[in-house]
Amino acid sequence: MINDLVTKEDLPLFTSGTRFTMGSVYVLEGFKDMVANFDLFVRDLPENRNYLVFAGLEHIIDFLINLKFTPAQIKWLQKTYHFPRATMEYYRKFRFTGSVQAMPEGTIFFPNEPIIRITAPIIEAQIIEIYLTNTVFLQTILASKISRFINAAKGKKAVFGFNRSYGLDTAMKLDRVGKIVGATQSSVAITNFRNPTISTWSTHMFHHFVTAFDNEIDAFRAHLKHYPDSGTILVDTYDTVKGVKNFIIAALESRKLTGKDPKNIMLDSGDLYDLSVKARKLLDAAGLNKTCIMATSNLDEYKVEALQKKKAPIDIYSGTTNILTPIDAPVLELVYKLSELTKNGQRLPKMKLSTGKVSLPGRKQVFRCTSHGRYVKDIIGLENEKLSGKKLLVSCIKNGKLVRKIPSLTMMGKYYQTEKERFFPSLMSISQHHNYSVQISPGLKRLVKKTKAEIAKKL
Repeated sequence: MINDLVTKEDLPLFTSGTRFTMGSVYVLEGFKDMVANFDLFVRDLPENRNYLVFAGLEHIIDFLINLKFTPAQIKWLQKTYHFPRATMEYYRKFRFTGSVQAMPEGTIFFPNEPIIRITAPIIEAQIIEIYLTNTVFLQTILASKISRFINAAKGKKAVFGFNRSYGLDTAMKLDRVGKIVGATQSSVAITNFRNPTISTWSTHMFHHFVTAFDNEIDAFRAHLKHYPDSGTILVDTYDTVKGVKNFIIAALESRKLTGKDPKNIMLDSGDLYDLSVKARKLLDAAGLNKTCIMATSNLDEYKVEALQKKKAPIDIYSGTTNILTPIDAPVLELVYKLSELTKNGQRLPKMKLSTGKVSLPGRKQVFRCTSHGRYVKDIIGLENEKLSGKKLLVSCIKNGKLVRKIPSLTMMGKYYQTEKERFFPSLMSISQHHNYSVQISPGLKRLVKKTKAEIAKKL
């Protein structure tokens, strides 16, 4: 039987053998208690993004506070790497004992800003890197894409399917982060099974359902017979305009029997603007004013924006393939870099100087500054620097213990909406570039200069 799904018990091994061997060297060299500070940040925005939405923190916190190796995993480490006794004793007792500061999930952020700061013994801090980067990478890409899709819809309802994703995890994470950025309804059955309080958006038929019947109108009649006011009827299997007319016949018959109006029709192909205009006129003329029009057909934010500019009479936009796989920005330059070591009680700033990949030293904070009720700039400064602005990094874990309650997805969504409204609307534009200012504080600039000088002495 194939067994390639990762369980929670497997997660401690979601790292590389290199990190286990580096950990062994640290143990044998007496470095196991040396405290390191690592920053997780994005180097650059994709060309077609004005902002990113941070997501994935809840998974990371759960991972860290439960992190330990099972007896079977310890046996495997010994058999595979033949570590000495001191190393194996360390891994047997391994836990995350460090601290985490992070931006709340749903925070809008920008390049070079630490979104998570890990302060922990160096072995702990480096072993968790792959889980951190993978978790934030996927969920932030998806949250940012969905955010743009919803922004483009300009208040129209936006729903999401999960066909044609890169695996089960992608679909499940899209469903999760969608709730953070404004998709309040779910189409994933497993999500609703686990959380019955989550509402589902109206189920719809597929083309195979229509073609299973002798003719289109019989398919519509059958669906409306059993679900007169909760289903979405797909009208474009054959000829869309004819399909709308067939729907109207079946809908009026259903209304006469049940007193209920069908909820939605769906357009899944062709010129969505032209067909939505024709469909709306036909529906209204038949007295089906309450029946909504849903559009899909590989929609993304660019197509939705174009339809909105033409004032298409579409009530619901449904995104699937082009949202699950954001082809306009499929990757982020997400990195995890050492910024400080503490040796013998002394803090030693660290930074990378490689061309195009410079990192910032020290323990940092991000300060978000306001003018007349709007966010106007961020300042990346030192942790204890006296700067104006709201501090974005908040304490989540301290000495391995949870110190901040994880908010619900609903609360994350409210936070995201509140924060979003404090930026200038142009930042949320799909087609207009908005350059939000991110500055380096005077104190951090001085530390960069000093650290570069110290590195130069040792070269």
